Amino acid sequence: MHTQTCPQCSHHIHTSSCTCTECDTAIGLDALSGMDPHIRNRNQKLAVWFGVVLGVFGAHKFYLGQHSKGWLYLLFSWTLVPMVMGWIDSFNTMKMSAFSFEQRYARRVSLQ
Repeated sequence: MHTQTCPQCSHHIHTSSCTCTECDTAIGLDALSGMDPHIRNRNQKLAVWFGVVLGVFGAHKFYLGQHSKGWLYLLFSWTLVPMVMGWIDSFNTMKMSAFSFEQRYARRVSLQ
């Protein structure tokens, strides 16, 4: 079994781990990239396309993690009102800066 030492707490961890099990410090390439491995980022362009093409079904809301709003869009999809609202949401998402999008929709993943 190959192990390495955590630079933060000196705990021995497996070489395939990207974080220390004791202190959650990023190890290896994750530490060099400056990205938190526990945060899942969403793609802004993909969210816009989901809103334009599948907005009537609320696909963009499900993709962005807003499941209750997605279910409302799906429930009222027969009225075609969610289609227009999906286009409006897509336009607003497209106007949003990349930083604002990440701040709003990046979600922290639990370690369990």
